[in-house]
This record gives sequence, structure tokens and C-alpha cells, in this order.
Amino acid sequence: MPEGPEVECTKRLLKPVIGKKIREIMLTELSQKYKKYRNKQNIFNEFSGFKVKEIRRKGKFLIWIFDYEKIILNHLGMSGKWIFVDDTKQEFPTHSKIIILFEDLQKSLIFDDVRNFGQFRIFESYDSVSNYPPIRRMGIDGLALPFPIKDFLQKIDKSNYSNKEIGSVLLDQKLVAGVGNIYKAESLYEARINPTKHVKDITKKEREKLGIAISKILHKALSSQGSTFNIQPFQTPNGEEGTAQKWHKVYGKKDTPCQDCGTKISNIKQNSRSTFFCPKCQI
Repeated sequence: MPEGPEVECTKRLLKPVIGKKIREIMLTELSQKYKKYRNKQNIFNEFSGFKVKEIRRKGKFLIWIFDYEKIILNHLGMSGKWIFVDDTKQEFPTHSKIIILFEDLQKSLIFDDVRNFGQFRIFESYDSVSNYPPIRRMGIDGLALPFPIKDFLQKIDKSNYSNKEIGSVLLDQKLVAGVGNIYKAESLYEARINPTKHVKDITKKEREKLGIAISKILHKALSSQGSTFNIQPFQTPNGEEGTAQKWHKVYGKKDTPCQDCGTKISNIKQNSRSTFFCPKCQI
């Protein structure tokens, strides 16, 4: 799933549409096979003629703001991505669900989503978006600079986390928004913390190291334009793949030697999600 760095990368590379007037937002024929898109064309027609004022990121969400009161909240899901296509080519990706045409941009913007977990929700105002539970309850922005270590320590000290394994806790967007399975594993490795360790058993010093590690890993991933795997075919709007997977230490590396100690990387399930770690380096 695209995590905070991939979504932030997408947001930054969507800059060419800021200030551009929408000619039409089209739902593709393929989209109509899915209930969440079916018969929704008239809702998206409302945005024709309005300009994109801003695109914000909140955790793993993109918030589209127009010179119009209504707001579009977009989640990329497991495989969703925005792609620019030159208008002269008229060749759209195979799994296109939404096509945005602009009055004053010689490119179309396509939302392509192979696994179809992407989401679009339309809200009456920005305030109503802010009150949407996944947004309202969202925790620290993992890409915040400087990373708020004090806030992190306060949040992770909450009693509801105490008896839970840290490998599961880090996926809670109410703690740190933007961390998913990939950067959870890499952050825990960076901090040398075993993912099965209960939060109550993690010292303050270790917690501080973890907060620093989260920030470091997420920003390193952002500078690498995210991670791209066959199972997660992330691409930027310019069609480029991420390179963060080239420096991953543990994620997806089951049974390969740890780069630091040579021990084989382990893979366990936590809440039905795979967690990769080095059993020797992470104690």
C-alpha cells in the first residue's frame, strides 16, 4: 500500500494541476463495474469549470481543494496511482478508473488502480473533511519536521498500547500517520527494536530512538520517491518507479542474511500482516 512517503511524493508531483481549470472528471467504463463508482458520474460533474486550488496530504490521504466549496478526499488504496498522460497519445492505463481533463493543460490525469481499493469521498466543506473520523483521529504526521518526539512519547505511553506488540502498534494511524507495513519494519530495524516487544517493555530511550528512526526512514523513502515492488507497483504521476526498496534492510527479505550480522531475516504475522526483522540485531 502506498504509505506516507509515496502519497507525499504523489502530492508534490501533482503540482502542475494547481490553478488549472477542470473541463471534466470522467468515470471510465471499467469503473462502472464496481459499486463504489457506479452511477456517480453526476456527482463528479459538479466540479467541471472549477480550478484546483490546492492538494494537501493528511497521512495517507490526498485532500483536493477547489475554488468551489466541495472537497474530494482520495485514498490510493493498495495499488492506486495518479498518472499524467499526454492528450495527444490518448493511451490510458489498463485499470483506469477516473480521468480528469483540464481546460489549460495538455495532459490528462488518470487514476489507475489495479486492485481497486482506492477511495474517493466528496464532502460539502473542508470542515466536514476535518470531522471525518479517519482524519479527525489521525496522529502525528510521520513526515513532520522536526519530528515531535515529545508528542510521540506522550501518545505511545497511552494505556491502550501498553500490552500490545510494537509491530502492531506502529500501524495505528492514530499514533503516527503515514507509517505502513514497509516503513514500520525498516523503522524498527533502524531503532534495533524487536517487533514482538510489548510497548510497556520498551524504555524511554528506546522510544526516543524509535521516533527518530521513523522520521529518518520516512524522509529517506520520500527522497527515494517511495518503494516499488511487483506486489505494490507504485509509480509517480510522471511514470517513474520508486527506489527505496534498494536500501531496505529487512522488508521482503525473509531468509536472506542480515546486512549487519549475517543472521537470516525472519518473517512473522502480526494481526494478519507480515513483519520482517532480524532476530539478532533487534532484541
